[in-house]
Amino acid sequence: MKQVTLTSPSKINLFLEVLGRRDDGYHEICSIVVLTELCDTIILERRTSGITIWARDPKVPSGPDNLCHRAADLLLRYSGAHGGVNIRIEKHIPIAGGMGGGSSNAAATLWGLNLLYDLGWPREELTCLGSELGSDVPLFFCREAAFVRGRGERVDELAALAPRWLVIANPGMEISTASVYRRLRLPLTSEKAGFTMRNLVESGQEEAALSYCFNRLEDVVLEAYPSVANLKQRLLLLGASPVLVSGSGPTVFGIMREAEMAKRVASSLVESGIAAVACRTLEKNPLFATGE
Repeated sequence: MKQVTLTSPSKINLFLEVLGRRDDGYHEICSIVVLTELCDTIILERRTSGITIWARDPKVPSGPDNLCHRAADLLLRYSGAHGGVNIRIEKHIPIAGGMGGGSSNAAATLWGLNLLYDLGWPREELTCLGSELGSDVPLFFCREAAFVRGRGERVDELAALAPRWLVIANPGMEISTASVYRRLRLPLTSEKAGFTMRNLVESGQEEAALSYCFNRLEDVVLEAYPSVANLKQRLLLLGASPVLVSGSGPTVFGIMREAEMAKRVASSLVESGIAAVACRTLEKNPLFATGE
């Protein structure tokens, strides 16, 4: 195999509680994550040596700072594979938008190189390797949805909800995840609500589960960035429910009752100059459509 093309999905956090700061400097979290149809495309091509990155979007780093570059370097070194890779990234997921685009791209790079060099590494081993790259990378090896704990490295498979229509909107800014965590003032928190939501999902009580949607990081994001708060309020007024910031933001998503409503709301946001799309949540991780 000389080339492989992969679909790299985005994620939204239906639930995200921050339990406290760990001794290693990371934060302990409890989160429920689902994947969405808003995806990037990653194209990997074998070369004799070296790693190159190409992306049309000038905001995408082209050197070692790119998480795909780091993922490729890590896997090639660990595996002892002789050769390199050209990596083409076609971006649609907002950059630094709280939807895990960079982490998803890194997971896709690991999976794709595993196929490209016929390494035969199991998904579990690639998940462990991904945890060395970033806290969100392991969750993108889930087959459906994920229940995430620790700093993000403890990922339990969770049956996905039935596909739901979303409006995903971005106010046109980037927010550093680290800066959000630095500003976070933590009250006494518990992962109990996360376990309750997980149990409701697993028992098929989806509407009840959605009543537990929550994101602790909103405390910081909505206060510090009025445009994000305004966007959330606008989606609520347009009929979305629930509406949450995804991850550390600034992307906001709202669950809609039906396709036409989602498309109409997304169009109205685009007409007012806000980047927005209507799409669905995914039942299956499209990454594994290649190679399994």
